[in-house]
Amino acid sequence: MMLTSVAHAQVSTVIGGHNPWPPYIESDGSGLVNDILFAAFSSQGVALEIQIAPFSRMMLLLENRKVDFVAALWWTEEREKTILFSQPYLHNELFVVSRQNQLVDFRGTKSLRYKSVATIRGYAYRNLLVNIEQLNVIDVLSLHACLELVHKGRADFAIADILAFKHELKHDSMLQNLMTHSPALSSWPLHIGVSREHPDAEKIIQLFNLGLATIKKNGSYQQIIAQYLD
Repeated sequence: MMLTSVAHAQVSTVIGGHNPWPPYIESDGSGLVNDILFAAFSSQGVALEIQIAPFSRMMLLLENRKVDFVAALWWTEEREKTILFSQPYLHNELFVVSRQNQLVDFRGTKSLRYKSVATIRGYAYRNLLVNIEQLNVIDVLSLHACLELVHKGRADFAIADILAFKHELKHDSMLQNLMTHSPALSSWPLHIGVSREHPDAEKIIQLFNLGLATIKKNGSYQQIIAQYLD
């Protein structure tokens, strides 16, 4: 209790950031991630601000301590060296996406050999692709841009979280010719991440973890999730 009180006294506002990634993070900072983070931090008396920028730039802002944390991060061994991760607050199911009229016998990453894949610049799932023979990776700034490349035949595949993919299809009728392939490419837990050089890194992570446990216990976490699963 003493440690929690000290953390409360020194951290009253936190600034998180990410790129637009609907429905997790909209272009104005709202969305599923914001709702969970806002509830968690609010339960600990901490105000939250979300800033928006391309993901690769947001990682630089984190490194330079222009933001307190990146709001939605997948853990990697490389990131662990410089970033302190929270407890996971969601899990992402990543699928390969192609056009429906494209003949694909997808059996895991080896099926991507000699193909082109659209990815979001800076996203950690790029690590899943590094050993695929003759794979052409096309980096862009958003999932929507990835899906547009596939729709227009400029990339064979994209990689998408299933909830984000469904959101894109719901809001853009031009993408209705796209489909996901099973099995899932990967399932990754989602965290907030604070630079280990941040003077309040441990306090911010502690407050979030406490808040996450609180909103799961009182049921508000489940209510937030339910709003996005209709």
